[in-house]
Amino acid sequence: MRRKGHVIVQKLKYRIIPKGAADGVVPLNLVFVDKKDVDNVGLPYREACELVAKEFKGDCASVNIIDQDAVTVTSDGVMADSAVVAFASVDRGIINKNYGFMNVSEIPYTYELLAEEPHMRQWNTEYYSGKRLHRGPTPEDRKSLLPHNENMTITGRVMNNNTGSEMMNLVEMTEILVPFLGQIAIMRKGNVLIGLVGPVVSVGIGMVVRERRGRVFAWRFGPGKTAHRSGIFAKTVKCDYPAICACKNVVAEYTIRALEAGTIPGLSISCSPVVLSVAKAMGHPIAFDNIEADAWIELESIGITRANLEKPSKPLTREEIIARADEILPGMTTGKKYKVSEICQIRYAEK
Repeated sequence: MRRKGHVIVQKLKYRIIPKGAADGVVPLNLVFVDKKDVDNVGLPYREACELVAKEFKGDCASVNIIDQDAVTVTSDGVMADSAVVAFASVDRGIINKNYGFMNVSEIPYTYELLAEEPHMRQWNTEYYSGKRLHRGPTPEDRKSLLPHNENMTITGRVMNNNTGSEMMNLVEMTEILVPFLGQIAIMRKGNVLIGLVGPVVSVGIGMVVRERRGRVFAWRFGPGKTAHRSGIFAKTVKCDYPAICACKNVVAEYTIRALEAGTIPGLSISCSPVVLSVAKAMGHPIAFDNIEADAWIELESIGITRANLEKPSKPLTREEIIARADEILPGMTTGKKYKVSEICQIRYAEK
């Protein structure tokens, strides 16, 4: 905040990973705003996004507003201690009136929710108990977008998809994935892993949990299933896209938390390659018979077989798994580690 004449001028702080960052990998401007900074300038979320949008009158950007005191769930059912609460697409300073912005609804804690979505038992653990949950768009926003994709914003050239985790320049057909644990690392100035998605992550993206108002899907697919249902081609769906991910030790920590809360891969949490690999390393139960044939075909195409997962092995401690995460967790083998400070800038939009 500063004085300009007799008028108090407020500035909205935001983080930007600019187009061309990470040795040219990032294809468009990626903006992340802390909810607390939005609250400090006293703006509704949409107006905050529009304030940032003015900074890009000659360019395009995605904008995510993140509440670091809330919780959300990754696509494979792992709970995380932060949440996207609003997101937008910006093209030449504009946010499309109807499709360019979306709020993310708060979902109340109920016993019915926990019974219907068993992976949500994580909400009762010491890491997340009592925190507000935000996952997918508000019911009103979903209804207004159907039968189109129900969790994306679009303005001109820019699409911000899957509740702020997949961004694309629709004209240039350049895309980047920013899984939510990677966004937490960006907000907390940690380290990130940047590189091509590769076949393992491409398969894993399609293995999700069943949720009402989910970040990626609503109620269509459950644990043990694959949303891709594309056989051996699942490994190629997004394999050549770049991604900004959390480092594997961080992914391991969050996955271990989910399994320690009592979730079972293939039954109450997804059967993604990462979840299965961490469960195998822990000696944690896996619901093998609940994993459908279509999912096994995709997993086997990247070398993950039931026979190997069922082989006896000495369980590792959580500390051992986290320390050896680069070895244990599959995928992103060509990724390069960056300090967030190397790729991310702090800027201010003036109110």
